Amino acid sequence: MNRETRHGGFTLIELLVALGVISILIALALPAVQSAREASRRAVCQNNLRQIGLAIQNYLSSANCLPVSVTTIRPTTKSGSFYYGLYSAHCRLLPYLEQNALYQSINFQTGTWPVDTFLGGSPGNTFQLNQVNLTVYSTGVGLFLCPSDGGAFASTGNNYRGNTGVGPSPTAWAESPDGGNGLFPELDAISPSSVTDGLSHTVAFSERLRGSGGPPSILDPERDVFQRAGVANTADQLLNECRIAGRAVNPARYTLSGEYWFWAGRERTLYTQTQIPNGVVPDCTFGGMTPAIDMATARSNHPGGVNALMGDGSCRFVSETIAQPVWRGLGTRNGGELID
Repeated sequence: MNRETRHGGFTLIELLVALGVISILIALALPAVQSAREASRRAVCQNNLRQIGLAIQNYLSSANCLPVSVTTIRPTTKSGSFYYGLYSAHCRLLPYLEQNALYQSINFQTGTWPVDTFLGGSPGNTFQLNQVNLTVYSTGVGLFLCPSDGGAFASTGNNYRGNTGVGPSPTAWAESPDGGNGLFPELDAISPSSVTDGLSHTVAFSERLRGSGGPPSILDPERDVFQRAGVANTADQLLNECRIAGRAVNPARYTLSGEYWFWAGRERTLYTQTQIPNGVVPDCTFGGMTPAIDMATARSNHPGGVNALMGDGSCRFVSETIAQPVWRGLGTRNGGELID
């Protein structure tokens, strides 16, 4: 008696069902994997800021003040003048970040204008003040880069910036009472005794995305900077001027934000707490971001906010939905706000 022989296998319908189930499982798992990766990147970012915080505390113990940025302006031997002390706070923190060899390579005695300065007249009439430190400022420091920012300038750039205050001015004066009130104003050395709000209630460093690095005709509003035209003396005026600049037709644009950690200024190593983190108003400048009359907002690729290093060395995640008065209060060292 012959038996019917059966061969094992899948029918086409069974195969399609199996593939459908696998696809659904992958679709469910992929966001969890991406979320886990971003959580890891955010933790690395926070650790970077904590290392900077430890360096700041050690610098405070040694110098009894926070690292300064722009220090003096000296006249040139010809017409005009140039900023002389554009060395960033990052430069001065290098010995406390296990980068002593890099620090020893910096010649602090020379001028450090970031680009060749044209003095007028013949095309070759320029100063090349930055050439002596070419090797240093071309050296990347991994600790200054957020792993969640996949933008340009990954070899020399910087994501972590010092809080220069709320308003556009480098220092407070009659018409600009909210200028230079952060922990890293451009023209002052801040001692702990002058931080009347307390170091634990004042942001020292936060994040900003690096510029797109592309041509000025192609703009990324989250990374790049618009040219503004109007006068701004206070934070509210500055925010309004940036809003207007962002609506301008064919404006001048700056795409090199955060290109180097070496130089001070709101284009590279400083930021303002004018608007909330990841604010919808694009940043703007009045002349290329070397003058201290610009808005540079804390921005990151972390979902929902930015990491912020407080003056006492603690690190926290600040939501992008934080109320603007609260964020500004955390940005001032002497505003009388005690915000946790």
